[in-house]
Amino acid sequence: MLSKIPKVNYEACYPSRLKKIFRSDINYKTYEEFVPHVKSAIVGNVSPEIIALFKTDKGRNIKSFQKGLSNITNYLRACYKQMKKENMILHGFEDLSEDLPVFEDMISRIATKCLKSVLPQNSHAELKYVNRGTWGNVFKFSLKDANGNPIMHDKAFKVYHNVQSPISWLSNIHNNYAEANFWTFLKYAAGHKLDKTQFVKHYISDLKSGYAITEYIDESIPKTTSRLNIRALLGVRTKDPNVPIMDKLYDAGGFSKTPDFIDDKVVRRYFKKLWYRNSSKERTQVIEDLENKISNPKTPHRDKIKKALELFKQKQNKYYQII
Repeated sequence: MLSKIPKVNYEACYPSRLKKIFRSDINYKTYEEFVPHVKSAIVGNVSPEIIALFKTDKGRNIKSFQKGLSNITNYLRACYKQMKKENMILHGFEDLSEDLPVFEDMISRIATKCLKSVLPQNSHAELKYVNRGTWGNVFKFSLKDANGNPIMHDKAFKVYHNVQSPISWLSNIHNNYAEANFWTFLKYAAGHKLDKTQFVKHYISDLKSGYAITEYIDESIPKTTSRLNIRALLGVRTKDPNVPIMDKLYDAGGFSKTPDFIDDKVVRRYFKKLWYRNSSKERTQVIEDLENKISNPKTPHRDKIKKALELFKQKQNKYYQII
C-alpha cells in the first residue's frame, strides 16, 4: 500500500500544432479549450513571392515577416475598436468618408515600418480598406519595390474583430478559429489544388493574432473552371449568403457538416477514387476493383473501402450531375 501520494506537476497535454487536427475535422465545439494553448497557432504560410525574397536565413526571415503581420493586425484591430469607442465610426472605416485616404496612408506607413527589416530596401507596404463583415475587416494588402512595381500579387488581409469570440453555435462555423480550420480542411480534403475551383487561394491564418490572408480577387487570378461540389464530395454545406466575387468565394465562414460528412481519411480517400473519374467506363472499372478487394477478408481497411463504396452509390444519383 502506498504510504504517501507523490506530488506531480500536471500540465494539460495540448497539441503543438493545429495542422493535423484541422485536417481531420471541422466545426469543433472546443476551439477555446485547445487553440490558445498550442505552441504554434499558425496554419499555412506567407506567399511564395515573399519567401523568394529571402536568399538566406529563410526560416528566421519568414518568422520575422509573420511577426510583422501580427503587429500590423494588432494595430488595425486597436484602431477599429478605439474609433468605435469614440464614435468616430458607427459601422466600419468607410464612415471616415473623406478622411479614409488619410487613414489608409497612416496604416500603410505603419505596415511598412513593421515589415521594414525583411523587405528590400526602399520598398513599402500599402493597405487599402475594402469592407467590414460581421467577423472582421478586410484590407487590400500590396507590397511595392523602390520603383513602385509589385513585389507580389495583391492579397486580401482579413483582421478579425476578436481573436476569440463568445462561445455559441456560431463560433463553431464562424470566426478566427473556425475559418482557419475550414481553409486547412478544404485544402487537404479536396485532394487537389483549388486554383481552378470556386475557392480563392488561402495562404496563412494566425489564430493567436487573429488574421487571415488570401489571394485578392481580380482578373489576373485563375478562373473558376472546375467547380468543387463540397456538399457531395465532403458532406459540407453553407447556409450563409457567401456572395462570390468574379465567381470566387473568399469567405470561409458559415460552412457546416451534414449528416453524411466523411470523417475518416481512409474512407474519404477511396470515395475520391470513385468521384474523380473521367468516364462511366473508368468508374465502373474502379467499382469492380474495389468490390474485389472487399470480397477478400485479408484486404487492409476492408470495412472502410466498403463504406466508401456504399456512400458513393448513395450519392451518385443525387449529386453527380455528370454521370
